Amino acid sequence: MKKTAKGFLGPIGDDLPSLIPLLFALMMFFYVFTFTWNAFDERGRAFNDALSALRVGNTLKGNNYLRGIGAFQERCNEAQALKRIKFMAGLLPLSINPPGSPGEKFEGINIETLESEFFDLGGTFICTNTDERPEEISTDLIIRSFPIALEFKNDETKAFYVRPMLLVVVTWR
Repeated sequence: MKKTAKGFLGPIGDDLPSLIPLLFALMMFFYVFTFTWNAFDERGRAFNDALSALRVGNTLKGNNYLRGIGAFQERCNEAQALKRIKFMAGLLPLSINPPGSPGEKFEGINIETLESEFFDLGGTFICTNTDERPEEISTDLIIRSFPIALEFKNDETKAFYVRPMLLVVVTWR
């Protein structure tokens, strides 16, 4: 009687059923690793964008006291050197009336009418490092606001007054 080796497929053929789960496990490992790395990278990018928004705001506000348009323009030139993120910043006048009294009130910020209604000081106190507008951008906006005091001078009488303002910085990628 001659024995024949039926069912023998060779060294790889016998190990094929055990190689399929191993390859599947390796594919799953690298998929999960890549997905986790991308999520970590995205959170790191969002954190760096938030830090950049704070850097722009800190550069523009300085010590929270602006001595007029000249000081604002100097700080704007410094902020425009930060090229990591695109931004638009401006000053919004705050109400000087006590709460509960009749008069002007802060109504909030509307992103759609940001350029036309929000920066209503005639474009004097607007700072940007791009020609794009936030309304045209489809990515997430980062909006930060900082209270500041703005000094207005009368050159004829040498008198000045200080008005509370809100520095609003809108950043995007």
